[in-house]
Amino acid sequence: MGVAPAIGPETTRGVADIVAVDLRPQIGAIDAGAYPETVLRALGAAGAFAHHTDGTAAGLLRAIEAMGEIAEACLSTAFCTWCQDALVWYLARSDAPGPAGQFAATADGRHLGGTGLSNPMKAFSGIEPLALSGTRVPGGYRVRGRLPWVSNLAPGHRFAAIFALDDGRRVMAALTTGTDTVGLAANTRFVALEGTGTYTVLIRDAFVSDDDVIAPDAAAFVPRIRNGFVLLQTGMGLGLARGVAALMRTDDRGRRQAAALPLPPEAIEERIAVLHERIAVAAERQADPDRSTFLEILRLRLDVSWLALESAQAAMLQFGARGYQEGSEAFRRFREAQFVSIVTPSAKHITAELARSA
Repeated sequence: MGVAPAIGPETTRGVADIVAVDLRPQIGAIDAGAYPETVLRALGAAGAFAHHTDGTAAGLLRAIEAMGEIAEACLSTAFCTWCQDALVWYLARSDAPGPAGQFAATADGRHLGGTGLSNPMKAFSGIEPLALSGTRVPGGYRVRGRLPWVSNLAPGHRFAAIFALDDGRRVMAALTTGTDTVGLAANTRFVALEGTGTYTVLIRDAFVSDDDVIAPDAAAFVPRIRNGFVLLQTGMGLGLARGVAALMRTDDRGRRQAAALPLPPEAIEERIAVLHERIAVAAERQADPDRSTFLEILRLRLDVSWLALESAQAAMLQFGARGYQEGSEAFRRFREAQFVSIVTPSAKHITAELARSA
């Protein structure tokens, strides 16, 4: 594919304008559980989900930067953006004929959806078994199983999934939610990111057409997409850290009192700049399937997680009791930062992978 889709007349609006006008007034509601669908559709119309469709380093970096702009304000919306970006990434990298018809509408936000690869990524690393199984039938497959916590979903949204066949082959395909055979269940509440459309997906003998297959051999396809999958996530952590630094700068009283603390906003911004340079270098190698490249990207992703955690902690320390109150901005960013380190691949997943390869 590799060609960005045509975008409608709303492209005159940039990400910064959408964040300022559409997103920021809704942050409290999103943190309480409202799904930011209108914001996401505006971002899609503005081209925010299409930067990386050509597979170039520049396009991938621009997608990361756009996600970072969103994460400066709201990690929930940035995470939904990553889910959408990941689905677009899979469709853009696919050689199967079916995704061509789904690509443009996903890249411009007319179709929203999720990545669905948390369980498969863990399965490919030997952490847990593959959750879905399938059987070949005329015209497609019958798929069954349960996926916990797939995000950026609502009835009618699509998500990618990988299922195992009886012969051991693994197939990657796109499924549509909200049907009799692909149901959504909200069975928990999270301490943050409650507004991300995160559900357990219950798949009951669902028919998956050959037209919905992204990769008939997922084991061969995953090494082609995993570098971009992980690199795209860095936009969440860097944007959150940048937003935290800006929050700390607005707090003149706290900054004077916290002048001796070890991580002021200036130090956060310096680390962001270094990580951004490393991300730009890594983006140049995203197409390299060699495992050593993937491990280096995992190290980079881990360093972004640490910065997000340390930045949010620094803000809490600076704000003190004011940050510890329910509803405080510092505490919202602190809760969000925890997620950066637990979303797949999580810090414990990455450290285990790196230790195994040492």
